[in-house]
Amino acid sequence: MIPEMLHDLPALRLEACSPEVSGLTLAAYLGPEQLRPAVARLLEQAYFLEGVSVVEVSEGFLGVYHFDHFDTPGRIALRVMIAKDAPEIPTISDIYHGASWHERECRDFFGVVYLGNENMTPLLLAAEDAEFHPLRKSAKALKGLADLIPENDGGPQATDAVVFQPKPDNDPASDAPPDAPSDASEVSNSAERHHAADTPSA
Repeated sequence: MIPEMLHDLPALRLEACSPEVSGLTLAAYLGPEQLRPAVARLLEQAYFLEGVSVVEVSEGFLGVYHFDHFDTPGRIALRVMIAKDAPEIPTISDIYHGASWHERECRDFFGVVYLGNENMTPLLLAAEDAEFHPLRKSAKALKGLADLIPENDGGPQATDAVVFQPKPDNDPASDAPPDAPSDASEVSNSAERHHAADTPSA
């Protein structure tokens, strides 16, 4: 069940999860422009930041942000795709100040730049290794989003990875009005219905 106070969280898709299986109560799939509004909404609702991480996949980089709540426990994951040819994403360090350390670590290991973070100096690597990113993978070793988001595990489903992909030109849903019913809108929340037409490419 999606927490009542998060029904209006800016997202391409909100997916209720099974804490017993995935450790999450909610997974939110975001476009890059939705990240900061979504994070600000979580701060308004007194969520705390657990961590910021990056997973390199064949489609690009998957930024993952974990949050939880002291009074109404329920772990939340925000997921946003970062383009591989321009690995940049807005910082959240001015919203959650502790994020700066996590963002610098992700920059060290993956080369992702957090725009607006005023201190992107290496955190764990020597300054002379600033352009060496030890957790980057070879193309042969990369897995796709669908491989990392398994089906039927009680959490976000493999087919949900399509929200990060460009909508096909012949997809009738791309020309449908925001509230028109479709297969996707029937299983998503209202946030997806209002943003599906301009889903960004991965």
